[in-house]
Amino acid sequence: MIRNILLAGASVIGLTAAAWAADTPVQEIDVEVDLTAIQNPEAAQIFTNLSDDLKNAIAARLAPDRLVDTGGSKIDINIDEVELSSTWANLADLSQSKLKGLVNISSDTDGLKFDNYTLTVAYPEATAFVPEGANPDTLTQDAGIYYTALINAFADQVVANLK
Repeated sequence: MIRNILLAGASVIGLTAAAWAADTPVQEIDVEVDLTAIQNPEAAQIFTNLSDDLKNAIAARLAPDRLVDTGGSKIDINIDEVELSSTWANLADLSQSKLKGLVNISSDTDGLKFDNYTLTVAYPEATAFVPEGANPDTLTQDAGIYYTALINAFADQVVANLK
C-alpha cells in the first residue's frame, strides 16, 4: 500500500516536472562559434552558418508559445571549435563524428531556471533526424543532410533539458 502511494507520488512529481520544463519561456538564444578556431578549412566551410542554424533550430522547437520578449530564460551556447575541427580532421568513420558545446541557461526572473552543462551529440544519435528515404550509412561529412541532422539533434537536446 505504501509502495503504491510512493509510486503514485513519484509519478505526479515526474509529470509536474515535465510540465514545468515544457512551460519554460525563453527570451534569448545566443550561439557562439569561433570559425577562425576551426583549423580544418573544409570543416570551417561546412559550419559557416552553424551559429544561426542552431539558434534557429532551437527557436523553431520553442515557437510560438515559449518565445517571449521579457521575463524568460537565456540560452547561451559556446560550440567547442577544437572538438569540431578535431572530429573533422580525424574522421575515418562518420559514426564517430560529433557536435559538442557548453550550454548555459540563466534567468533574471526565476532563480530555479539555471543550468550549465556540456552537451555532446554524436552522429549515431543524429541519425533519427535523417529524412525518410535517405540512407545514413552512405552520407558524407559534406552532405547537407549530415549537417542538418547534427544541428537538429543538438537543438532537440537543448530544448529537452530546459528546466
